[in-house]
Amino acid sequence: VDLGEGLVGGGGNHQMLAYDKNGITARMELVKHPSNKTLTQINASFTSSNPTPVTNFTFQAAVPKHAKLQINPPSSTTIPPSNSGTVTQVFRISNPMHDQKILSMRIKLDFVLNGQPVSDVVQLDGFPPGV
Repeated sequence: VDLGEGLVGGGGNHQMLAYDKNGITARMELVKHPSNKTLTQINASFTSSNPTPVTNFTFQAAVPKHAKLQINPPSSTTIPPSNSGTVTQVFRISNPMHDQKILSMRIKLDFVLNGQPVSDVVQLDGFPPGV
């Protein structure tokens, strides 16, 4: 997924659509640390347009070896149905090569939808420079 088209700038923060499949939408807000340019906090939010709740939800991410990633637990493992609520998750990236290499990320979403387990892996490319 090339995120370049999904970016919205504003006050140094960027919004991006990271995932839109199986009725689940994942949006990420990238917030640069004000005094340490190697650090970026990502505020992820997940919604579901499905008529039934999405359960057993987990989100994982991986970054290249030159960067480090810290993931906090999600606010819930159940995404409410019909866009009636949001699950949030915060993670932080330390990228000492932020001015030399564009960040890429592989994300994995696991969940149960209508009683069926789903696992999906997506490659995210095209992060804005400096992340």
